[in-house]
Amino acid sequence: MNIMFMLYRSGKLIRNILLMAFMVVLYTSEARAQDFHDPESLSWKFRYGASDSAFSRVWESYKDDGFIPIDIEMDNGGADYSGVWQKNTDGRQWASWRRLTSDQFHDRWNEYREKGFRPIDQDAEVIDGQLRYSLIMVENKEGLNWVSNRNLTNEQFSEKFEANKGKFKPIDIDAIEVRGRMLYSIIWVENTSNQDWVELRDMTPKNYGQNFEKYSEQGYRVSDLDCYERNGNLAYAAIWEKNQPGRGWVALRQMSSQDLRNNWHKYSDQGMRIVDIEKCPSINGRGTQYAAVWRENNTRYDWKGRTDAQKALSDFAGNANIPGVGAAIIRNGKVIFQSGAGFADKDKNITAHSGTIYRLASIAKPVTGTLAYDMEEAGIIDLDDRTDTIISDLGTQHDHTVRQLLQNLSCVKHYSDGDDNGTQVQYNSSQSALNSHLGGVIKTNTWISTDCSPGAFIYSTHGYTLAGAALEIEADATFADLIKTRIADPLGLDTLRVEVRSSPDSSGERATINAGSSKVSNTQFENVSWKAGGSGMESSARDLALFGDGVLRDRYFPRATRDIMWSGGTINGQANGWDLNSGPTQASKTGSNQGSNSHIRIDIANGITVVALTNTKNPSVNTKVLTQQLLDIARANP
Repeated sequence: MNIMFMLYRSGKLIRNILLMAFMVVLYTSEARAQDFHDPESLSWKFRYGASDSAFSRVWESYKDDGFIPIDIEMDNGGADYSGVWQKNTDGRQWASWRRLTSDQFHDRWNEYREKGFRPIDQDAEVIDGQLRYSLIMVENKEGLNWVSNRNLTNEQFSEKFEANKGKFKPIDIDAIEVRGRMLYSIIWVENTSNQDWVELRDMTPKNYGQNFEKYSEQGYRVSDLDCYERNGNLAYAAIWEKNQPGRGWVALRQMSSQDLRNNWHKYSDQGMRIVDIEKCPSINGRGTQYAAVWRENNTRYDWKGRTDAQKALSDFAGNANIPGVGAAIIRNGKVIFQSGAGFADKDKNITAHSGTIYRLASIAKPVTGTLAYDMEEAGIIDLDDRTDTIISDLGTQHDHTVRQLLQNLSCVKHYSDGDDNGTQVQYNSSQSALNSHLGGVIKTNTWISTDCSPGAFIYSTHGYTLAGAALEIEADATFADLIKTRIADPLGLDTLRVEVRSSPDSSGERATINAGSSKVSNTQFENVSWKAGGSGMESSARDLALFGDGVLRDRYFPRATRDIMWSGGTINGQANGWDLNSGPTQASKTGSNQGSNSHIRIDIANGITVVALTNTKNPSVNTKVLTQQLLDIARANP
């Protein structure tokens, strides 16, 4: 793997063919602002390597969600597409097309030019032997003068370049070889801020690397990049512009599809967004390769503790000899750090990031406790009702309340010699698990400790299966649906959910399930759906931290209800699934299960929530130590 990588900040290295000759339009209205698509921060979307039909679905979905495309790439003869979108924050009108003939391009271009639009991206690809085009045009709210050319020969390009370079700056460049003839396209926009820039084309990979170093050292950043085939070789065209705002940026090339995916998440975690994506031609057996440009987009990038927090995370992954770890820190509702280290799936080279999904193990208990108090606040359940008045056919010694189940004061036993997990059955509800797991024995008196009376503490995962069934019955909904609708959906936590899984393999963003540094076998895989409420959920670090922050900041119920939930006691899990520490000034919970070691820590006084999750059980350094390190860093770097 040969990835060209540089990170710069403030100019310092931080390590049928119808040919239409050209189109030009020149507007003379007064400019009021520079490029709309380089704001300091906004929401964005990215998709690459999608089929035509898949890209169409994504395009419609993002449009409906209020996003505007800023970059479209047609590749592989129209077989796949990539694109970048950003939130349409100013209600700007826009239009976008792909697979246009030259005549269609000309007609759309003229129509929207007359409507006061300007182009920001254009691309060409030979599809079924015909040259086809994509085009994005946006409402010219700034009133900027602009020029647009396409299908220029080398000589025409040079001529137009000389004519436009004094007043305009280039924002998009594209090149394509058609029947041995190079054709170039370029978009210019009025350079109202007199920003210095450089544009070069037909560079060999070596030339590009040399120019990359040269101009980056001089304080320029790559703003647009194109890669294409020229005379059977890979070539690059690029636009550099002076990095006037001094914001961080990253430019990478020669990435495999998996490299692109890994870096997408890595730099997104750091607070960057992709602004340009290119799929480079496969030459000399190199296979599919991508190039991309990132731009600083979020204050996470500038947080003073980011370097120390990332080092703590990387050191943890190395010292604990674990496959991967994800972490997040939130202060008073603001995510100040999110990242990963190691691998979600080492065999597939899938690196871990803050959105990687891990098993939560016993952290499911405080999530269930929060759900129960949310339902009580809503009048759906009275947690002081006896459980046997809700669940039928319980043994006569099940004389506990639902609240006592949540506080581990029910006399329900915990695991029985470790045999309870030996199942691969997927249960669709807590009631089903309660009736069927271990032959339904949890419902009988057999699972009540004989030397215990209600109110005595016995830590019990099985008690949460009973509690989950009671919540289901009172709400007339499955436990999974309750977690989704009452806990996850209100805060947009897509990954916080009851686990539905049939193997230890990675899938989607899920990490593998490991014993030590090795993935467990399919025959050893344990399905945890039977204990969904006590140890059968999953989440990314980011979403779990947002959950904790939501509890801290009264997003589920009033402060008074939260305080009641946290007043259950200071013994492990007694506060309705939570642990209370240091006064109590902290609420926390540790989880350890097959393929999981997890910890959530909430610093109540300072409004800080910290989460760390791994995909192996009992690493040599547990996640509780890591969350304390991250909390210390957060406290030292307000």
